Amino acid sequence: MGGFEGGDEGGFWDVDAIDVLIAKQNGPKLTSKKQAKVIIETKNSAYSIKDDSSISIVPHNSTTFTIEGCDETPLESNTIYKTYKALVELTCDSDIVDFFYEHKVVLTKYTPDSSSLSFLVLVKELCNLVLSECELQTIKEAAL
Repeated sequence: MGGFEGGDEGGFWDVDAIDVLIAKQNGPKLTSKKQAKVIIETKNSAYSIKDDSSISIVPHNSTTFTIEGCDETPLESNTIYKTYKALVELTCDSDIVDFFYEHKVVLTKYTPDSSSLSFLVLVKELCNLVLSECELQTIKEAAL
């Protein structure tokens, strides 16, 4: 016997399944080549990424998703908010919604595309989300 749970016990791999795995590995990457290792800074209960944008997630009690520092853009038009909505829809994870009832997003530098990517990476790490590169790309595209 042996094998993997739910797998083919005989050890046979469908050639099409292997092609799909290779295509996913060679597919478009979410991060750009200029981006190196992402460093999340922690200071006074705030979590931050500083790259092309400057974004932090800080403790804050609210009944809605809150973004501070981007007042000129309506919430519904903000790419970070769109990314948040796409993330919740894809994962169907109420823990993400609950997390943002206790935290808010603070921007000191807002670059729509870069900020949404930084937000996604930060939330993935803070909420311990297990998302593939393909799923992250899907979320990013859904937010645009």
